[in-house]
Amino acid sequence: MNNNSNIELWNLEIYKQIVEHMTESLWIWDNNNNTIYTNSVFCKIVWYSQEDVIWKNYSVFMEENSLKNLEKIHKTWKNKKTIKYETKLKNKKWDLIPVLCSGTSTQNWWTVLTISDLSEVESLKQAELNLKNLNKTKDEFISIVWHELRTPLTSIRWYISMILDWDMWEINPEVKKSLNHTYDSSVRLITLVNDVLSIWKIEAWKMEYYMNDVKIIDLLESTYRDIDLEMKHKKINFELNIDKKLKNSYINTDIDKLKQVFLNLLTNALKFTPENWNITLKASKIKDEVKFEVIDDGIGIPEDKIEILFTKFSQVESSMQRQNDTWLGLGLAICKNFINQFGSDIHVESKIWKWSNFYFELKLK
Repeated sequence: MNNNSNIELWNLEIYKQIVEHMTESLWIWDNNNNTIYTNSVFCKIVWYSQEDVIWKNYSVFMEENSLKNLEKIHKTWKNKKTIKYETKLKNKKWDLIPVLCSGTSTQNWWTVLTISDLSEVESLKQAELNLKNLNKTKDEFISIVWHELRTPLTSIRWYISMILDWDMWEINPEVKKSLNHTYDSSVRLITLVNDVLSIWKIEAWKMEYYMNDVKIIDLLESTYRDIDLEMKHKKINFELNIDKKLKNSYINTDIDKLKQVFLNLLTNALKFTPENWNITLKASKIKDEVKFEVIDDGIGIPEDKIEILFTKFSQVESSMQRQNDTWLGLGLAICKNFINQFGSDIHVESKIWKWSNFYFELKLK
């Protein structure tokens, strides 16, 4: 045997090693579409041995519809050097295996295919579809629950407040105490329902913002009216302090989101402020911005807790909280997200048993 023969044999052995250790399957047909070679990876896909595959026509491994599509592809193949297409192979158990074929034709019209098994990809696609359907179901469930809870809770709150404020009768002190507790519970539940919906929308990237020019004094007076009754029930001295320079000033914002920020901050202040103490909603003009502040002279916030205040589900323990109070700690996280969306940030300063001040600035129009 001469050296050239040795080199050819050596090259052939290298070629076989490469083919057998490919991660993709190799399938070669002659010009009559009969299999003349395949590697072990292809055999694993179709569940046949190499001996069973060799000299079998490609139609043996093709499902009927896939075979028709493949014949159409092959009619246009001769004008192209390479071609890629997806099809389905039929294995020994007649299961259909989705595959990606990348083919090329040799000079003697043999077909050389490398095949990638798409079974895992198909499984992932199905899993993704299942997750989308589950997510849609979850979205519909949350929306329904939100509406079904909020409507009766709002009615309960309104009727109880009407009973408590009506001068036509004298309410027994014990009954009045129970009604006040029921009113406070309904307020907490409404806040909880709104906060859960908001945090879900934020995290699902479903929160929509409707920006409009809003008159500052109208926004703050509306907020004051919405929460004043709660302040009175807890006997809080509640003050609205608006800079006279802002009398006819506007900001561009989503009024509902900004109002929710104020209500969350005021509710938070109310939670930690004892009866007969003070809470102030303040707005000041500073150059071309308006500074909004919610100030209380309540129990304050420990310095080491300030960093976690705006984290979802964070809570600052306090002896002020009654044992039956439940707070998820979502309100401040929502406030921060909304203010960030308005191009600003929210800050807090506090001194234990002295005061707390939550504040942020927005651009004036």
